[in-house]
Amino acid sequence: MKLAPRFVVYFGVIVSVATGVLGYRLREERRDSEDRSFKRDVSAACERVREEVTTVADRDRDLLQGACGSGELVDRTLMAVEVGEDRRVMLGQLVPDTRKSFGVDELVLVSGTGDVLGADPRSLLSLSPKEVTKQLATDARNYASAGDKDATFAREPSIVSRCRRDGANKTTVGMLGARHIDPILDHVAKTMGYAVKRGSGARSTDTMEQAECAIEDGRGGRIPIIVSKDTTEFHKNLDEIDQKILTYCATSLAVALMLAILLARTMSNPLSALANEARKVASGEARPLRATGTDEIADLTNAFDRMLDDLGATRRRLAATTRVAAWREVARRVAHEVKNPLAPIRAAVETLRRLRAREDPAFDGYFDEATRTVLDEVKRINDIVTEFTRFARLPPPKPTSIDLAAIARDVIKLHEPHAGNVSLAVETLHPIPNVMADRDQIVQVLTNLVQNALDAIRGDDADKAGHVRIVIDSLGPDRVALSVCDDGPGVSQEMIARLFEPYATSKAHGTGLGLAIAQRIAVEHGGELSYVQRTRGAEFRIVLPIEGPPPVSEMTPSSG
Repeated sequence: MKLAPRFVVYFGVIVSVATGVLGYRLREERRDSEDRSFKRDVSAACERVREEVTTVADRDRDLLQGACGSGELVDRTLMAVEVGEDRRVMLGQLVPDTRKSFGVDELVLVSGTGDVLGADPRSLLSLSPKEVTKQLATDARNYASAGDKDATFAREPSIVSRCRRDGANKTTVGMLGARHIDPILDHVAKTMGYAVKRGSGARSTDTMEQAECAIEDGRGGRIPIIVSKDTTEFHKNLDEIDQKILTYCATSLAVALMLAILLARTMSNPLSALANEARKVASGEARPLRATGTDEIADLTNAFDRMLDDLGATRRRLAATTRVAAWREVARRVAHEVKNPLAPIRAAVETLRRLRAREDPAFDGYFDEATRTVLDEVKRINDIVTEFTRFARLPPPKPTSIDLAAIARDVIKLHEPHAGNVSLAVETLHPIPNVMADRDQIVQVLTNLVQNALDAIRGDDADKAGHVRIVIDSLGPDRVALSVCDDGPGVSQEMIARLFEPYATSKAHGTGLGLAIAQRIAVEHGGELSYVQRTRGAEFRIVLPIEGPPPVSEMTPSSG
């Protein structure tokens, strides 16, 4: 992945993760804060209900204790009980007014034997003496009652107050008062903004959060209550937080991506330019970038520019040295090749001069032989100079679309009349497309390779049999290979390293420039010529690009 996309991905991941983690923490902190607030409110609601119930219970107990101590209703009732008068009707009419004055929901006037002398509501007149005696005997300090479904008094959870007064003759009169808990819970719920009700087994839902506590008087009375809170607003707030987090995340991500793109461009553009120029170093077309600034990229660019300057100077020195060395080697080889024919020429001329000076009668007979030797060696020198001129002045290729198989068959037909017992053949392993190449130069390469193969097979025996094949194969979508194979003795190990050097040859005749010229043609076509070692015989392979030779400016230095 390139630098710019990598910066964008890294910045995007970092910002997304950071914003997501921060948003999640804020969301959870908000949730925890709401949970703690709800728990505090539940505890406060229970405490408020407990305080309210305690206050009301103390007030009701004081009212009933006062009524039993000096109240008119109790006094009248006690007097009637002591004298044995039955005044239930009259007493029953006084109970509703007394209940209203006390502000309780239920009030019962009873005797010590459990008889109900008056009650409000009147349905309490049916209380059994056993139930009345049980309620009257309970500790007057207890105020919480969960109610009894089998009882008729204080069936609902209530604050139950009681009092009794003993008279003469072991007579007793008492009152039972009950104030329902639900109105108190409703009052607390209105003041706190929560739903408060009796019950147990609180269950929270998606829209309602519930918690449970209890009202206890410390003496056995206990009433469980449930405090509920609507969480719709809470979830709405969480949704708003999530929306804000997503908005902040998207905004931060967009800003981060913009910064990443700007930073990546700031870094990648100089690096891309540097990479493009670096790819041109081998061809010698790289140009200095002349970067400005003091950052690391500027230092790298300046170092690259200095390297180009140094490389250019080194290349110029190396080119000059290489040219001198190359021409020195060529001059040495040309001198060596020319020197060989000069020896017989000099010997023939010196012999003629000696015979002439002595007026030797053999002069005329030797003259014809000597002049023929001189002419042969002069021709040989002329061939050497001609081949060298061809090598030095080889024109650049003029590519056209050519059919390699057809060219190979033409070369084979050209050599068949002189092949003797050597069989010649062309093999095409795959469908080969037309190639952009100089037809004449490719013919020259194949002719040289086929002739070398014929010479290698026959050696000194012109009638020796053998096989020479031109194999054409595809090397992928952009290259083809032509291989000239023979079953001769092959190439000696000491000659393999010098095969493509000028004037390197193992044949008695020839100049030794054929393979050097063939390799140069292959290189200038953007390909290569190589020797492939085999267990028997020899194989020379030329590889050519299908699209043709590169522009002259892109050729390797060896082709110049």
